[in-house]
Amino acid sequence: MVDFLESLPLAVLASLVAAGVATLGLVIVSINDAWAMRNRVHFAAFASGILVTTALLLLPSAFKAHPNAPFVALAGYLLLFGVNALFRQGKGLMVIAPLFAIGIHSFLDGFEYGILFDHDPFVGWVASIGLITHEFAEAVILYAVLRTGGANALVSWLGGFIGAAITTPLGAVVSLEVLDGMSQPDFGLFLAAAAGALLYVGATHLPTHVIDGIRARVLIAYLLGVLLAFGLSFGHDHIEEPHDASMGHEQDPHDH
Repeated sequence: MVDFLESLPLAVLASLVAAGVATLGLVIVSINDAWAMRNRVHFAAFASGILVTTALLLLPSAFKAHPNAPFVALAGYLLLFGVNALFRQGKGLMVIAPLFAIGIHSFLDGFEYGILFDHDPFVGWVASIGLITHEFAEAVILYAVLRTGGANALVSWLGGFIGAAITTPLGAVVSLEVLDGMSQPDFGLFLAAAAGALLYVGATHLPTHVIDGIRARVLIAYLLGVLLAFGLSFGHDHIEEPHDASMGHEQDPHDH
């Protein structure tokens, strides 16, 4: 088992951890949904602080790699904005629309793991802390929305598992194939898109689940996320360096 885990690319390993965290959220909400719903805002706030900080630290590298990176970063932001808009409209459409929207969202999260780890394993792990943490809140929120839409507990649990857990490793696996052998400028565009997506999740998507319950502990959780991401990246030179395809991919693009 240990040998199998060591052989996995870091992006896939991180996505599997995220899927496990999402599943844990579903287990907890099925046992004690009141506790999970009450504490999800703290997970969401902590993840939000990490993701916003990580996105802002990634943007200079992306802008340096490709002149169109700012526009692609905006496109990455708007793509997830559209997905979230579909998610909100789906509340009146029983279970199909929210399940579809969160599934796409989680697939893109998994794809981001491949981009971030290919850029720099250190940056990948920093961002993964936020992405993995927010999967707990994502699974709990999806479960609650499906229940509100009229689905029973079993359907809501299975929908949350498929939409918030399974799709994340799938996105990570697909990203490994897409990114293999990519040039540095093209990779800069993917990095910009990932940064825009991270910024959306951290600055727009997660706060909508936090703002109504904002209080001192939630604010502290957010600031701890900011401090953790900034503190881990402080002094780490690679966070400012664009991807070097000539080094990473020619040796082994997936063995970081």
